[in-house]
Amino acid sequence: MDYTVIIPLYNECEILKFLYKRIKPVLDSLSVNYEIIFVNDGSTDTSYLELKEIAVSDNSVRVISFRENAGQHKAVVAGILQARGRYIITIDADLQNPPEEIPRLLKKAEEGFDMVSGHRKVRKDTFTRHSCSFLTNLIISTITGLRMKDYGSMLRVFKRETARDLAGEFMKSECYITMLVAKVTRNVAEIEVEHDERYAGESKYSFWKLASTFLRIFLYYRMNGNKQINEGGKPLFAIWKKIEDGQEIVIAP
Repeated sequence: MDYTVIIPLYNECEILKFLYKRIKPVLDSLSVNYEIIFVNDGSTDTSYLELKEIAVSDNSVRVISFRENAGQHKAVVAGILQARGRYIITIDADLQNPPEEIPRLLKKAEEGFDMVSGHRKVRKDTFTRHSCSFLTNLIISTITGLRMKDYGSMLRVFKRETARDLAGEFMKSECYITMLVAKVTRNVAEIEVEHDERYAGESKYSFWKLASTFLRIFLYYRMNGNKQINEGGKPLFAIWKKIEDGQEIVIAP
């Protein structure tokens, strides 16, 4: 498998079919073997049914579904653990990250970088979201020493080994996943990408959710500093059921 695209989502039923129609031709144009893994993070709308319908029509699509909402970062890690591609691509479901940017990130990754991240130079977000992202970038850069312009971008390409290492670090600490990049690699690059208005629905990031991100970052730094996290952490997920055709995996957090 050449590429795996991981798309975490929560209550995005209004977007999913349009997202699929946008991302499918982009991947087909690359003339490679690929898979798309949608990770349904405990949605309470009809997102799961929409994903099942897409997966039945396309055997390159796989669905991971949480029985309860566990959070975007856990959803991404679940996708990484199931990914088979040499390169792993992550992207938000809300279409603020245009799928058409994916080939540019892949081209940069093939220069030898472990991770290539999209830098949203002109963001179409609320003032609160934009301000919190600015502070997050400043804090993480200060703590880790890894200078990135946009730590919050979900549009990224990883070498498979790098993504697996990152997932392993997250399962030990469950810290803000971007905080852990510097522990895994510093061989990273950023390229400027477009950032669009949300296609439909509402942002899932409330003020309190953003505030909790800061708290987790500070707690992680206070508890661990520059020390490596102890080995032997408990696994993050237990596989509850696997459908025989391999298209659906249901995971209980």
